Amino acid sequence: MELITAEIKEHGIVSIDELTERLETSRSTICRDLYDLEMEHALKRIRGGAVALTQRTSYEPPFEVRQDFFLDEKQRIASAAVKLVQDNETLLLDSGTTVYELSKALMDKKNLYIATNDLNSAMLLSQNTDIELTVFGGALRKHHYSLTGYFTENMVKQIHADKFFMGVDAVDMNIGYMNFSVEEIQTKKLMIQASNEVIVLCDHSKFEKIAFVNICHFDEVDLVITGKEVNKDILKKIEELKINVMTV
Repeated sequence: MELITAEIKEHGIVSIDELTERLETSRSTICRDLYDLEMEHALKRIRGGAVALTQRTSYEPPFEVRQDFFLDEKQRIASAAVKLVQDNETLLLDSGTTVYELSKALMDKKNLYIATNDLNSAMLLSQNTDIELTVFGGALRKHHYSLTGYFTENMVKQIHADKFFMGVDAVDMNIGYMNFSVEEIQTKKLMIQASNEVIVLCDHSKFEKIAFVNICHFDEVDLVITGKEVNKDILKKIEELKINVMTV
């Protein structure tokens, strides 16, 4: 359990699969250890792993690790977001696990024009022949499957969209929306500029955290969709800032 505690202190988050491989033990053993540590108030268990109790500044685990965290909440967010999509709209889809859940929800839609820099969403949406799909080319961000850089940015500059569904890594009530990856920032900013409406999709764990670099302030976003798990004090701050938010 010492290794688990050390990982939590260093990274703020651990996954069961990662610990099972590193410690060469069974998932049931890891789950018992996480349960014991939670009883000792050393961490908080979440789906697929655990997070630090006092995590503010955090790091970004690989896509496969993040995918199962708060999955039910992400699916609720995606279900709410897909209801905002109208026929014949042009959508920009960001990278990230919550936006990927939206991509799944869009699989039943028809007559849409979608552009994305996320390979996971692109591969999924390519199976729907009723969607006109554009994939922004560029440099691959390993373990996160987003495309960024000169070629991506130049393609985004040619696009105009009705809605941009954006993922974020952190939301600080004094700073705004933040991201871990410097490489993704310019692409996100260009997608914001290219869209009539900007909608942030983020689970409750992203609030009151700090990531490496700013994306934009609150006034550049039209709507935030998050889970009902979000802290009531944070919701109060959101209302005071007059941020349009939907909790699901």
